[in-house]
Amino acid sequence: MRIFTILCLLIVPSLSHAEHIDNISFTIKSDCSMEKYLSLVDEFRANPTVKKHGYKVKILSPIASSNMTINWWEGTTKTLDDYLNFVSDMRKKIQTAGSPENKLMGKFNQCITNHTRATHDEPFEIDVSNASHLDVWGIKIRDNCSLQEWVALSGEFNDIVKPLGMKGNIKAPIITPDINGYYWVNYANSHSALQSAQAKFDSGSVVEGSKFQKIQQKVNECIYATSRETFTIIDK
Repeated sequence: MRIFTILCLLIVPSLSHAEHIDNISFTIKSDCSMEKYLSLVDEFRANPTVKKHGYKVKILSPIASSNMTINWWEGTTKTLDDYLNFVSDMRKKIQTAGSPENKLMGKFNQCITNHTRATHDEPFEIDVSNASHLDVWGIKIRDNCSLQEWVALSGEFNDIVKPLGMKGNIKAPIITPDINGYYWVNYANSHSALQSAQAKFDSGSVVEGSKFQKIQQKVNECIYATSRETFTIIDK
């Protein structure tokens, strides 16, 4: 994994980051439940290996999505090295028959089916501890733009939408099947707050010469959206 990661880092433009994100999509099996699954997540959090590496997790459930059965595990570590050390340490213990980690993984496998896994870096250090809802856009960067330019535009965007009750961050791919697949995530403290902020921005963006319209035009010239989904954080 380390060799693959080094190759990814050589391909992906570098940017400063606040956290390393581990995203895993999953579905709950018919003979399990979200309540049971969340109890396993709590057991995972209490594991000494998890605590040792500072790995934190929250669970996202869809509100608006092309597939409403898909939930997301979002794990975070401070750095990529922290994540790689965690994975290496955890894998060894999971492979040890009878270990607490091995038994816990067996419980997870009985409850859920994992589908995809990818890791990303986030460039902005923003406080989303009170956030409960997020709007996730799949993004491609246009040929005439760059990641660094988009990051700069995102900073401008955040300055504009923060007073509206919304905060944004970029997920830049590190270990993923689609090395050109980025995400733009907007956070708010409630679904109504997220909708209100988006409505105010959309309303302002049609006003000729407004700051909303100007930043919207700059963003549209740099990136385009490939998907959009809305989630609620049901456990963190």
